[in-house]
Amino acid sequence: MSLTYEILKRAVKLSGLKKSMEMDSSEIIEVMNRRNAKNRIPDLKDQDFDIERILCDGYPVVVMKHKEKTEKACLFLIGGGMVKWPNPASLKKALRIAKETGLDLYVPYYPLCTKNPVSRSFAMIAETYRTMLEEYDSSNITLFGTSSGGCLALGLIAYLNAMHMDLARPAQILAISPGTCPVSKEEKQRMAELDEKDVIIPAKYMITAEEIMKHGTKVPGYMLHLQEGDFTDCPRVTFMYGSDEVLYAIAPSFEKTMQKYGVNYRMIIGEGMFHCYPVFPVCPEAKAGWDQMIRILKGEEV
Repeated sequence: MSLTYEILKRAVKLSGLKKSMEMDSSEIIEVMNRRNAKNRIPDLKDQDFDIERILCDGYPVVVMKHKEKTEKACLFLIGGGMVKWPNPASLKKALRIAKETGLDLYVPYYPLCTKNPVSRSFAMIAETYRTMLEEYDSSNITLFGTSSGGCLALGLIAYLNAMHMDLARPAQILAISPGTCPVSKEEKQRMAELDEKDVIIPAKYMITAEEIMKHGTKVPGYMLHLQEGDFTDCPRVTFMYGSDEVLYAIAPSFEKTMQKYGVNYRMIIGEGMFHCYPVFPVCPEAKAGWDQMIRILKGEEV
């Protein structure tokens, strides 16, 4: 690994980020509600884009459209453990992705589980996708998500199947470190083994997250444990994980699920890499992940 990566990893470890996610569910919700109240959607401007906000199911979606018209678009679901909305830096990064891929980008500020059950999040994402289908052919739409957003992107297919929604499936899905909770003893054991290597997410949070996502209500099991979802008619899926993150523990289960439903899928594992490494291109290894991510979104690598 590069020296830059080793320095970065140590800095993140010393920052206490991982420890901050070891609070109980009520503390996490209280802290994140305060932080989200201060978060504002940035007023982005770019000479090559028309950028606007629309409402889908009552929640804002930032739409970044190329002034030079394109027929291809991406629904980009930014993660945050289901408790955090995208910060301004994440929106600027989304604009960079739109520039480098040539895709129009839709970035939803979906309902968080600090105030809603996760079922509300899925409903809003489905409505956003339906809205996109009014303008783009499904064969030209990519679902792309990071962390909890990766879970929602992949989970949209399971949601459409469970709700018997007759919407055309997208062309492909790119799920980077999809954040879903462990259900089996084997998954929990694998998470425990990876906990020492992960400098960002504690294994404990993935147990706490289940309680947070329920938000005091009963929700369908696949929304908590996506590896148990129905992926009938699922398009091509690319998974990207870092080998040193606790969420990598679910990768074998996703492989079995994809095989069960005959899904054309690919697993890309960044050896020694951290959670969502492709979207944080701050060291040579992660920059290579970013470049690969862009090629996948452009349809140049399958």
